[in-house]
Amino acid sequence: MSAAALEFDDVTVSTDRVYDSSVSAVTLGIEPGDLAIVLLEAERVHLPLGDLAVGILGPDEGHVRFHGRDWLSMTPDVAADNRGRVGRVFEGSPWMDGLEVSENIMLAQQHHTRRPIRDITSQAAELSQVFGLPGLPLRLPSAFRGQDLARAACARAFMGEPDLLILERPTAGVYPEILPALLNMLHVARQRGAAVLWLTDNAEVWDNPGVHPTLRGQMYGARMRVD
Repeated sequence: MSAAALEFDDVTVSTDRVYDSSVSAVTLGIEPGDLAIVLLEAERVHLPLGDLAVGILGPDEGHVRFHGRDWLSMTPDVAADNRGRVGRVFEGSPWMDGLEVSENIMLAQQHHTRRPIRDITSQAAELSQVFGLPGLPLRLPSAFRGQDLARAACARAFMGEPDLLILERPTAGVYPEILPALLNMLHVARQRGAAVLWLTDNAEVWDNPGVHPTLRGQMYGARMRVD
């Protein structure tokens, strides 16, 4: 039996100023092709779940595994290579201000892969249009509205056909307009075996039958209840 793409095994992280809340005893397994959607409390939208999922943050207790390997057991080079297999919509505004949005979108693929730049550029332009932008956004992040940056963030997450997608409130500011494109891209990604962790504070998204989740969770303070 193959290992889960992403596994939280009794994971606890104490409260930190960076996050809105700690997490306590979270257990969750997401297989290739699965989508787990987690409803966040509206006043606590920035939880450490995304950083834990990609090994940027280590748990105080428990284990987080990517395809069966604990992030903390990996060498820095191996961990970096594995993060190159993860697409992510980050909470907040994680843009490098000195780079154009297009460069931000393509940066991970240029760093983690040996794909020709023309292929990376072509995919970035195609995904930008899929998510409602007129083309590849070439200016600095400060030149764009929040809605356009939200669309660009979705385009960035799907670059390179990742094995794992971490979506932190991907519809914030662009709901419901972006939902059809996002659901279509998720369907394609899951068909090829990608696993998805979708964090949202939007109850309409969490209840939407078009999401087709395999797991549904809700955060209550630091605890997660999984259906």
